[in-house]
Amino acid sequence: MYAPGVRFPAVVVVVLIAVVAGAAGAQPAPADKPDWRGTGIVLKLLPPPSELHATRPVIVLQHDPIPGLMEESMTMPFIAASTALFRDVRVGERVTFGLKEVPDALLVISIEKAAPARR
Repeated sequence: MYAPGVRFPAVVVVVLIAVVAGAAGAQPAPADKPDWRGTGIVLKLLPPPSELHATRPVIVLQHDPIPGLMEESMTMPFIAASTALFRDVRVGERVTFGLKEVPDALLVISIEKAAPARR
């Protein structure tokens, strides 16, 4: 049997290794402020895994021009920061959304229902 002074540091080391290993695999949280804001209609909400991404949620939007980013309306998929963003929106609804540029993608970091488009 080990002395109490020897066992406690070993437990601390094991816990620290688990915490560091967990943090290494975690995705960094995007900053709260989006780089761009857009409006559009939700066409698909795809939790992972999906035909578009194996591990990340995807939202397909038919969006209006996004000032400073895309000058044309288009339909395209975006990776979402979390499936929790899908909670209050449904396919067919008009939404406003915030995009954050991350390596190799534009990440949807916020989304909410929007007023219907004016015609």
